Amino acid sequence: MNQVRRAPLTLVLLGALVALGITVPASPHGAVPQWDNLVLAVLGGWAAWRCARLTRGMDVRDRLPWQVLGASSLLFACASLVTGLGVGALGRLGFGDLLVLTAALGPTVSAALIGGRVRRTRWPILVIDGVLVTVALVIVADVLVLAPALTPGAIEPDLLPLVLAYGIYPAVAVGVVGALCTVSTAAVRRPATAMILMTGLLGLASALLAVHIVQPSTPWAAAADAAIAGALVVGVHAVQLASAVPGRSSAADSTPTVNSAGLVIDVLALIGVPVTLVTALLLDLRVPDGALACTAVVVLLLLLRLFMRIRDSDRIEEDLLRSEDDFRGLVEASSDGVAIVDAELRLEFTSPAARTLLGIVQADLHPLLLDLLHEEDRARVRRELTAAAGGGTPSVHLRLRDAEGEPRELEVTHHERPGSGRRVLHLRDVTTRRRRERELERMAFTDHLTRLPNRALLFQEMAAGSATADQRCLLVLDLDGFKAVNDSAGHEAGDLLLVEVARRLQGLLRADDLVARLGGDEFAVLLTGSEDAAVEAAQRVLDALARPCRIGNRTFTVGASVGLCRVHPGGGQLAFRQADAALGAAKRAGKGCWRMHTDDRVAQAAASSSVATALADGEVQLRFDTIANGDTGILAALHAQPVWVHPELGALPAAELWAAAERQGCTAPLQQWLITRACADVAALDDQLLVAVDLPAGLVHADELPGEVAIALTGAGLAPPRLTLFVTEEVLQTSSAALTPALHAVHRTGVRLGLDDYGMGSTLWSQLARLPLEVVMVDVRNLSSGDNHDRTLELLGAIGRSARDFEVSTVAKEITSPELLHELRVQGVVAVSGPVLPTGLTAAEVAALLRRPEGAVVAPLSTPAPPPRARAGV
Repeated sequence: MNQVRRAPLTLVLLGALVALGITVPASPHGAVPQWDNLVLAVLGGWAAWRCARLTRGMDVRDRLPWQVLGASSLLFACASLVTGLGVGALGRLGFGDLLVLTAALGPTVSAALIGGRVRRTRWPILVIDGVLVTVALVIVADVLVLAPALTPGAIEPDLLPLVLAYGIYPAVAVGVVGALCTVSTAAVRRPATAMILMTGLLGLASALLAVHIVQPSTPWAAAADAAIAGALVVGVHAVQLASAVPGRSSAADSTPTVNSAGLVIDVLALIGVPVTLVTALLLDLRVPDGALACTAVVVLLLLLRLFMRIRDSDRIEEDLLRSEDDFRGLVEASSDGVAIVDAELRLEFTSPAARTLLGIVQADLHPLLLDLLHEEDRARVRRELTAAAGGGTPSVHLRLRDAEGEPRELEVTHHERPGSGRRVLHLRDVTTRRRRERELERMAFTDHLTRLPNRALLFQEMAAGSATADQRCLLVLDLDGFKAVNDSAGHEAGDLLLVEVARRLQGLLRADDLVARLGGDEFAVLLTGSEDAAVEAAQRVLDALARPCRIGNRTFTVGASVGLCRVHPGGGQLAFRQADAALGAAKRAGKGCWRMHTDDRVAQAAASSSVATALADGEVQLRFDTIANGDTGILAALHAQPVWVHPELGALPAAELWAAAERQGCTAPLQQWLITRACADVAALDDQLLVAVDLPAGLVHADELPGEVAIALTGAGLAPPRLTLFVTEEVLQTSSAALTPALHAVHRTGVRLGLDDYGMGSTLWSQLARLPLEVVMVDVRNLSSGDNHDRTLELLGAIGRSARDFEVSTVAKEITSPELLHELRVQGVVAVSGPVLPTGLTAAEVAALLRRPEGAVVAPLSTPAPPPRARAGV
């Protein structure tokens, strides 16, 4: 853009120089009209017009200095027009010269207006610098120009004032403008530099005119005209640069900054004094008394400037010492520690609080930081502190012992001091906070009665170990006759019995095995080993729990039933369902025994048929569970799940289909088919219906996911907000690290993200930190045991309130009774799903459902409903 704007100015300058080259020889001294002056008049008028156009779009506070510059260009155009037409001859102390000299004051006034906007400017120093430069330039002009001109008989007496004016102007104008623009704001630094250049060209033109008056010659006149033309164009360029500053930056940004062009003028002016005097001696030129007096003034001003510099240095040093004392006082009074380490992580400075936190004794104030830490943390801390150089600085956690030997945990934020190789550490004691966090985490994953891990930790462990090659098995058991204990001896005795069962289970198994309480009298065991080892462990459990238990003054014999199965990679939910089914078989077999899940339809399907072939032949189909609006019961969304309609084994649900696909390496085609088919079917059914699709644990192909979603939406013509991708915590834990960025990429296109099986693991806060969730789906079966609907409503209400705080919708699924459905809808649940609603529908069955006139999949509420809410977003 700057090049585009600069090109016309260059062309204008070249055109003016060409015109002057033609008109100067055709305009001899005393001739009328003076064509070169008329050319300058046109150029001055153009410069005034351009300045007016450029300042029109500026802020009112910004335009005044540049309007003055435009007015001086217009005044110069008038002066050139007057002299060009012969009304007032330039160089004869007439009306034209007065107009020119008045116009030449424009840059000085503009520089004063610009310099006045700079805050915290040391004006006494700038004034001294301006006077210093002006006097220095007067010496140069006096020796080289004025002294020869003032020689008796050199020029006519009536021209002496004019020679003095043109000779002194460069010194005054350049000195004043250079000093005023030496310190400017960052916003107008470039325009101020252009103004200094403009003033320098005007000063050169003024000096050349003075020489032309003394020794009339065409080259002197041509050079002066060229300098004036350059000054006018550079002035327009300065206004153009100022108009390019956005908004009110030139007025708002008042921080002073040094302009290098002003410094160059100051240095050249001071160097010019000794150079001029030496030249006068070598050429045997007369040095006037005035020049000698001005030289003395320059020396005095330099001494004054040196004195002020020394005084300022002393004051700055005092301010620095005072600031250092204040800073040290603040650091030493702070309860947080501050330390500085060198490149080798040796402590160079430690505040009193830091020494206390780090446990530094007075005898050794500069130890190595790593020597104070636990040995197993040293490599990690060194890596985190050194790797952060030049990049982000996340917090680092340290574990050490203080001066009293008490363990401490510190949180350290740090930043590098540029160019020093040292880092500043800010230390905060987080011992209590981290202890509380660990306790809260333990409570979230621990059963409060037996102190065993709970269901959430069990599924987390199954997900965390899915990538290992070790064989694992899951045992699910419950106590036989436990209800009779509660009924006969009370719940307190039942609780003590559960504690004793937990103790026996922990004593039976290895340290690597996990014993968890699922709720009520249900327990689970996750163990590493083959199915034979699991069978042996199940028998030991049965034998141990068959022994009588002494509770207070009474003895109880309860026994147990055990169901067990193999845990396949990524199949934590499937394994639990299989073990639970085997437990049911053990109950039906008479209790007090174990049963293994042997109906492995996944293995049979994977061995007998190809998932890829099933996809091609249409054996893999979609089934839809309906999701109804909690207020009206109207169908709001569909939950799409793939099923394999196997010709021999019947319908295999989604979990078994994914497991078979995983064994055959066909999960990628199945993922693509699921997303594409779900989008196409729902788009064909209705123009507002929403669709939810589950992503399977451990089997998501994250790299392909954004592209597959985009292709599916485009092919189906489905708006991105109508699709919701659901994940569980198990999915996030078992899939690759690329899944989270992939889900973020999908969400940026408008697709919604949901968390399924919420309430069985981490908090919503921790999940929102990873993903921009908009929906959580809660399985109400996991919220309480038995038919305790009151407890279910209480927990679901708490989940819904916390979700609404983050503008997250809550969907309650697996609603098994009309009574619970009614209560949930009265409580104001956004959307509901489950066996009491139509489930397992084909696309044709959903279409028939949509054609029903009432549009509701469950009956409207018979009691007053809560205030209407937005359409359920799934």
